[in-house]
Amino acid sequence: MKYKKYNLDSYDIYTIQTDKFKNCYMEIRFREDIRHVNLSRRNLLAAAMQYTSLKYPTKREMTIALEELYNLEFACDYFRIGYNHFTSFSIDFLHPKFVNDEKYLTQVIQFLFEVILHPHIKNGKFDERSITILKEKIHVLLEQYKERPLSFARIDSLQRIFKDSVSGVRLLGSHEELDRVTNEELVLEYKNLFENAHCEILLIGDLDMDSLVKKIEKLFYKPSIVLEKVSDTVFNTIGSYNEESVKSTYNQTQLLCYYQFKELTSFERNFVGPIFTRILGSANMTDKLTRYLRIENSLCYYCGFILNSNDSFGMVYVGLNKKEIKKAKSMIDKTMKEMIKGEIDKDYFEQQKEKFLADLKIREDDIYGLIDTYYFHEVFGRALNEEYYEEIPKVSIHDLQVLAKKFEFTYCYILEEGES
Repeated sequence: MKYKKYNLDSYDIYTIQTDKFKNCYMEIRFREDIRHVNLSRRNLLAAAMQYTSLKYPTKREMTIALEELYNLEFACDYFRIGYNHFTSFSIDFLHPKFVNDEKYLTQVIQFLFEVILHPHIKNGKFDERSITILKEKIHVLLEQYKERPLSFARIDSLQRIFKDSVSGVRLLGSHEELDRVTNEELVLEYKNLFENAHCEILLIGDLDMDSLVKKIEKLFYKPSIVLEKVSDTVFNTIGSYNEESVKSTYNQTQLLCYYQFKELTSFERNFVGPIFTRILGSANMTDKLTRYLRIENSLCYYCGFILNSNDSFGMVYVGLNKKEIKKAKSMIDKTMKEMIKGEIDKDYFEQQKEKFLADLKIREDDIYGLIDTYYFHEVFGRALNEEYYEEIPKVSIHDLQVLAKKFEFTYCYILEEGES
């Protein structure tokens, strides 16, 4: 694999040239401080830019265009890392060598920039019918998290513990904000996207990257240069312990235990954290939480641990019967104390490091994961796969103990099942 970064005037291009895949992937990312983004407007804008464009003014015409480009996959996405809000547009396409058309690659690239640079705006407005349809779809999406008790518990608990922080914000926005978005505001949001956001392009495949970058330069011009640095970590205030119980009509209780921490070292974020997570609650039925909660005591239906270093917290989640809450909490406390004391079987510890690296090897066959790894290495200093192979064997049980001691149990959220 050949990594290369191209620094252009107003945007950067990150490329990986590799012959491992039959497809190629390209993504345009707009990145800015989430504290300056109206989420309802941005979400609606991204949906509108994917739905239709000036050249393809109906969903049917957009679909036909994609089919004619050998079923080109075109998608939009939005996500957050620390204070960074991402709005992205991507295409997934066949390698040109499998297509009997010399113009294919150029047409594919042109399609992406056509829809990005020329959205369906006429007379200073987006197409009203499309916006009405998309608003209805987003209203439905805003409610989907309520379909499962764990997804409801996660979103509701985050909004409670981080009510004054971006860590508790839903990227979809809200019903009320969505209803208030006007067509004029949406056009302004499009202009803001190009003026205020960092722009970065990701490319991976067996392609002549130098030649492709020259094509992109001719097709895509961004008028503004954004220099603002945006942190990839949110440090929330660590308050005193708090517990909340919420009544529900679900047939299963959710117990969520939040552990906050202050800044982690680069070694802890990249290498200690993944091994800590596996041993505590993410190792396919062999981890501590599963052993104590499910196998030995039959207290729950499922359980696990999530480490979110970008928002400075870890979370234990358990789906159980509400009569088992007290015992489950004592078992969770037991697992955390064992991590602090370093009570971990040495052979098992080494096995988990080996399994992590084996899983990493499998993920090298993921075209999207590879380009993401390189991009986040360049932008946020994340580890490359080569660094994992070198550093993971160096992780010690003592390193896990040091990390565990940084955790402060600050919030317990209980979503109680209904009576019937």
